Amino acid sequence: MVGRTLADIRDRLSDLAVAVGPYRVVSARTGAAPFPVSGMQFPDRETAAEAASVATAYRSALRRYDPRVTVHGLIVCEAPWGTDPVDAAPPSLPEYCHTVAGALFEVLSGRHRSVEEAVIDSYLEAAEETENRERLCLAMLESMAEALAAHLEPDAQADTLREAAGQLPRKPSGPDPVRGALAALEAAGLVNEAEMEPAAGGPGRCRKHITLRNYRPTLSDLRCPVLPLVVELLRRTSVTPQMAHAERTADGWRLLVSLAGDQPASGLSVVTTTP
Repeated sequence: MVGRTLADIRDRLSDLAVAVGPYRVVSARTGAAPFPVSGMQFPDRETAAEAASVATAYRSALRRYDPRVTVHGLIVCEAPWGTDPVDAAPPSLPEYCHTVAGALFEVLSGRHRSVEEAVIDSYLEAAEETENRERLCLAMLESMAEALAAHLEPDAQADTLREAAGQLPRKPSGPDPVRGALAALEAAGLVNEAEMEPAAGGPGRCRKHITLRNYRPTLSDLRCPVLPLVVELLRRTSVTPQMAHAERTADGWRLLVSLAGDQPASGLSVVTTTP
C-alpha cells in the first residue's frame, strides 16, 4: 500500500503552505484547486511550484488505488492576498469521490491498515464488474462506508471520519450545517434533490428529517451509506452527528439527523433499516 507515501507527501505540502499567501496551485483545465492542495495558499511562486510538483506526486500515488483518478495539469496562479484566484465550479462526481476517498485513505493507512485492505479488496471486485467511471467512484465510497461499519466500533468510526474531514478544506457552518452539507452533495451529483424538515424533540439538537431523492451511493434496500453526508457535516461543525431511523422510499431515503445527543454516535458510515 502507499499509506506512508501519501502521509509523507501531505506533510510536505503542509510545510510549504502558509495561512495567507498570494499564490495557489490550480488545475489548468478547470481553474479549481484539486485535493490535496484545495484551500492551500503559498508565500511565493517558487514555493507554489514545488507544491504543484508535490501535489502531482500525491495524485499519482492515489492513482495506485484507482487508476481513474483525474489527471490535472497543475499550475501556479497568483491572486490578491487572502482571496481565491477563481470562482471554482462544483467538483465533478468522480473528483468529489476521489477527494473524500483520498482523505480517508490517508487516515486509514496510518491507523487501520486492515480496513484499508478491505476497502481495496471490495473496490477491485467492483472494478471487475463495471467500467463506468462514475459507478466505480461511487463504489469506492460505498466500499469505504461498508469497511468502516464492519471493522470499526462507533467511537473509532467517529475519530476516523473526523480526522478525514479535517484533511479537507473547512466549510463555514452557517446558520444550518445540515442544509449546507446537503447542498454540497447536490452540487457534486451524489443526490438529485434533498429536502429537510424539523423533527420532533428528543435526544440531540438540530434534529431534522432529511429526504434524499435519487441518492446514488447504495449498498442495498436496507442499508444506506451515509459516509459522504457525515464527512460534509464534520467539515462544517466539530459535533459528531447522529444518523438514525433510515427509511427506504420509492426514489431514495429518509433519515433522521441530529448534531448532538445523549447517546453514543452510531450509524456514521452505514445506517441500516428493517424490512
